[in-house]
Amino acid sequence: MKKFALLTVLSISVGLLASCENSSQDPPDASLSIAHSVDAFVQEALEDIGIPVGVGVAVFTHEGSYANGFGVIDINTGERVTADTAFYIASSTKSVNALVMNVLHHRGELDLDATLAEFAPDAGFSEEVLPSQVVLRDLLSHTSGIANTPISYRSAFTGVHTPELLWGLLAESSSNENAPYGSFQYTNTGYNILTVLTDRKLGISWQDLIKQEIIEPLGMTRTSARMSEAESRGWQIAKPHGLETGERLMERLYLEKVDSTMQSAGGMVMSPNDAKLWLELFVNDGVVNGRQIVAPEIIEETRDRLAEVDRQFGDYLRESYGLGWYISSYKEDLMIHHFGSFSGFRAHVSYLPERKLGVAVFVNDSLIGSYLADSIANYIYDLATGRLADLESVSAAKRNLIERHGRLLTAVDEGRRSRSERTWQLSQPRSAYVGTYVSPRLGSITVSLQDNELFVEMGVMHAIGTPYMEPDTVRVELAPLSGTVLRFDVDDQGGVTAIDYVGERLERI
Repeated sequence: MKKFALLTVLSISVGLLASCENSSQDPPDASLSIAHSVDAFVQEALEDIGIPVGVGVAVFTHEGSYANGFGVIDINTGERVTADTAFYIASSTKSVNALVMNVLHHRGELDLDATLAEFAPDAGFSEEVLPSQVVLRDLLSHTSGIANTPISYRSAFTGVHTPELLWGLLAESSSNENAPYGSFQYTNTGYNILTVLTDRKLGISWQDLIKQEIIEPLGMTRTSARMSEAESRGWQIAKPHGLETGERLMERLYLEKVDSTMQSAGGMVMSPNDAKLWLELFVNDGVVNGRQIVAPEIIEETRDRLAEVDRQFGDYLRESYGLGWYISSYKEDLMIHHFGSFSGFRAHVSYLPERKLGVAVFVNDSLIGSYLADSIANYIYDLATGRLADLESVSAAKRNLIERHGRLLTAVDEGRRSRSERTWQLSQPRSAYVGTYVSPRLGSITVSLQDNELFVEMGVMHAIGTPYMEPDTVRVELAPLSGTVLRFDVDDQGGVTAIDYVGERLERI
């Protein structure tokens, strides 16, 4: 391990008041005494794990703030991450949308305690989903008991939808047998349904509401719910990465977010500099740069314990869920957090309300990123609160990260080895499976032959099929690093008639 600057590490006891000059290549906005230590930890961690991912870090406290970028936005170009690089934050978007809805609730423009039947009597919900009991607030707290695969899948993955189509698919909602009304189950469904409703009933899109209520008042300059805006303005945007098939090497993933897949449960990009403002809003109970942007009671209500969770996630005990945030504990501290993950990205956004301290970490990789983002955040919290008081404790924090990385690589290698040993279980020649398969609910899947490989397309996604273990099945990674199975129906004459995919039947046309 490379050696940290001893005086820097031992300066923790001095507090967080002093400003310092950063030693990284791209000097960050830093007014924290721990800035040098954070830089050293992230830079050396990236060197030790040997993966050139991109990392964005933001810290806000009453005593000072920090934002910086590390690594590369794109392994193919080598362009470096800065504090203004926009990262896709996936499900951390939920906290933003929930806050906006609560702002509208307090202004009387939206009643979060209205039932679905009261707010949208023409939405076509069946009585099965209890539209006269479920209220809008339930959609934000994951307690609605409603399932709707078509809306969530089209919105987040295929991108094949229109406002009219999504409105019509509300009628396809069903009761969630695994989590009936009043019980917690984390999904995208509630947020997607709510914004299908509010887009039509309020006459303004959820993307524009976020811009109007959050982005512009906070002065965010590299945050958007539309990828087209980020691209047209020439922002530096982190690209998704993952481990290359068969090797322990990184590659840029093909699947990137576009406007049609930037959905309300996971559809924003944000830079470390802007994340600092977002953290400030919550740490300061609605005050940013000395201005009361959101009333303190609106912020406080996002921490209300609306649903019991009581589940361990990594190093955090998730006790409850509020309005777009988990209420949890990290060691002896109350932590409010929401993370996000998608192929090639991982986001960690959290704050300790009693310590007035917030941290955001963005990584453009979703494998080691799952550990790296949380490990960096934990390191910052432990450093800032005095839990890391010497070089040995810092070294232990790094060893823990390296060990996690090693276990992850072993698991990935084992999974790939196991899949490489599979043989095809297709009962017909590959050409027999070629065709278009359609479901009014889910859309269409097209199967073609490319160099005698089964090439599968669905909206903005595509993949080469590989063997699976059951008769007439094919494994695909339409979303990179996330395998799913196509099950083909073959009749007695050897004709392929349909596909079963994620529980939906698509008929061949």
